[in-house]
Amino acid sequence: MTRRLLPVLFFIGINLVRAASPLPEITASRTDITDTGTVFTGDARLNYEGALLLADRISYDPKSQVAVATGNVSLTRGAQRLLADELTYNLSDSSFSVKDMRIGQDPLYVSGKDVTGSAEKITLRDAVISFSEPSPFTPVLHADNLTYYPGDKLQARSARLGIGSFTPVPVTMLDQPVNDPLLSNARVSAGFNSKFGAQLDLGLLAPFTRTVKLGGDLGLYSKRGVLFGPAGEYQVNTADTVATGSLRSGFIRDNGDRGTDLRGKAVPENRGYVAWDHYQTVGDHVTVFGEVNYWSDSEVMRDFRNKEFSEVQTPDNFLEADYTRDNYVVSAFTRFQPNDYHVVQRRLPEFRFDGLPVDAGAGVYHRVNASIAALQDNSLPAFDDTVNRLDAYYGLTRPFTPREWFSFKPVAGTRFTYYDRALAGRDDYSRGLAEIGFDSDLIASSTHDYKNQRWDIDGLRHLVRPYVSYRAIGKADQGSSYIPPIDRTAFSTSLEPLGLANRRDIDTLSPTNTLRVGIDNALQTRDAAYGSRDLAKLDVASDLRFDRDAGQDVFSNIQSQLTVTPINWLSYDLYGNVDSETFTFNEINTGVTFKDAGVWSTRFGTNYLKADPAAAFPAGGITGIHSYNFDLTYALNEVYELMSRLAYDFETERFTQKSFSLRQNIRNLWFITYYVNFRSGDTRVASTTFGVSIELANF
Repeated sequence: MTRRLLPVLFFIGINLVRAASPLPEITASRTDITDTGTVFTGDARLNYEGALLLADRISYDPKSQVAVATGNVSLTRGAQRLLADELTYNLSDSSFSVKDMRIGQDPLYVSGKDVTGSAEKITLRDAVISFSEPSPFTPVLHADNLTYYPGDKLQARSARLGIGSFTPVPVTMLDQPVNDPLLSNARVSAGFNSKFGAQLDLGLLAPFTRTVKLGGDLGLYSKRGVLFGPAGEYQVNTADTVATGSLRSGFIRDNGDRGTDLRGKAVPENRGYVAWDHYQTVGDHVTVFGEVNYWSDSEVMRDFRNKEFSEVQTPDNFLEADYTRDNYVVSAFTRFQPNDYHVVQRRLPEFRFDGLPVDAGAGVYHRVNASIAALQDNSLPAFDDTVNRLDAYYGLTRPFTPREWFSFKPVAGTRFTYYDRALAGRDDYSRGLAEIGFDSDLIASSTHDYKNQRWDIDGLRHLVRPYVSYRAIGKADQGSSYIPPIDRTAFSTSLEPLGLANRRDIDTLSPTNTLRVGIDNALQTRDAAYGSRDLAKLDVASDLRFDRDAGQDVFSNIQSQLTVTPINWLSYDLYGNVDSETFTFNEINTGVTFKDAGVWSTRFGTNYLKADPAAAFPAGGITGIHSYNFDLTYALNEVYELMSRLAYDFETERFTQKSFSLRQNIRNLWFITYYVNFRSGDTRVASTTFGVSIELANF
């Protein structure tokens, strides 16, 4: 009892002398008072202002407020945990010094010698930093000298980067946030491809400065050659600017069977690609973004970067800067094309002013849109020069809402377009168009007291919004023989924008006298987390054309979009394009998905597009599609996941793709995928591919 009371009496005495200073809470199995302080032995524990110090032995001097801990030392401050054999801790300024230290703060684990620091800054010699728990597979950085700012960043010089004990990558200077991975885009892929032979793909980005990571991609193909290119990423954050971007490239002297490109020309021997993207905000009003994609030929990405090609098959090249205020946007935009095998409407450049609807008084809203652009399109057989085009739109609308469930909005507008070059012997040409019309809709709802615990349904609400829109644009095709058709109609099975202000095909307009009728439906139920959730949605729309182009029907195709999600493990979606005359499908895409979160998911989908070789648009007619696909993902356990994909072409009566892969998770650091793919019907894709790929997880 006396031994237990001694610490209490000791701190009571100290408190009388230093009443203004907060005191630590210290407990231990044994306490001894000495001339220089108190020694706490056996499960010693010091708690002071959010810091917890644990050790076999703690010596504390109340005058200097210094604690010396030895034996299994642990210092915890918030998310930060420090381990050592011996540590000196100054309670007055939270600084410490230690000889051999291990510190952890997710996702970092740091160890080193001759350590000094405080809660805000730690300096180490012979430091080792690993992302995630140390293991032979963990990304590691070795540094002679390291400064660690807990929860903020790392700074080091003359460091070496690698995996586990293998650190071959030199890093002259490191200055990066702690949440950024030491290695990014690290991947290794090895296998065999019937068109490329044995292959090995490597990729890596490593820190160069606080804002820049540099590295490259390397591909070795026994039948094609060596593909190599530098790569990088950057991320800049300042008080006024946030900018992110990436660069990828690759170049090869291709010694294999290269085939022909989109134009039927032979693919060159020297091939390569460069891909750069950028996004930046400056202050509260300026945004700058863009993409640059150079391909030496139309097939280079398809051959060597098939995954990226499947997502973007036609590269875009543009830069845009926007200045945004409360009710208008001023922008500068340029679209260029370094590749001569894709048709692109170039803008070199285009300046725009887009005004949002503004109240002009008496309930009337007006809007202004204007642009001036230098346009080029080398695919036009009768026009291969630059045309400067001035385009402006002014519109008025006056919404009426007599009841909360009904709205009616008449619309009137005019659009003026001037071309400084023209066709058919004209030097220039100008055109003025006018539109009138309206937008109207109803909103109705009904509720039903239906509950189903199995399907997690707590009441039903049906929302329905029928709408009608009308536009009349008289003589929209005037001067069509003089206008260079640069911004022209693009092939689409969906309904085009109806209003004159939103039409992008202004160089190939045709007379419009159209009534659009549609109805949107939603069936909802209560949801504890989100308030409500959609069980089903069905949207249907079609156009009634009072004026028609040659070959057009009175009614456009009927567009329908259906999604059904009765429960979180089941969903169904359907897009249908139905011929309004014969009520047959021109296009139908469906998919049904079953899933058990974290365990398995499967999806069965269909794609159908009716062939029409005699169609006037697009050029060459419509190529039909009739395919079925099946995707399965199944987690065998926490480490292994099975994935497969089957694609079947009904027209050719064969499987165009059969893919099987097994994915292995190593300590949530690396993902190893063992795969085998069989393809048919695509002459540029290998019929058989198998191999293994290793990717570093994104932290």
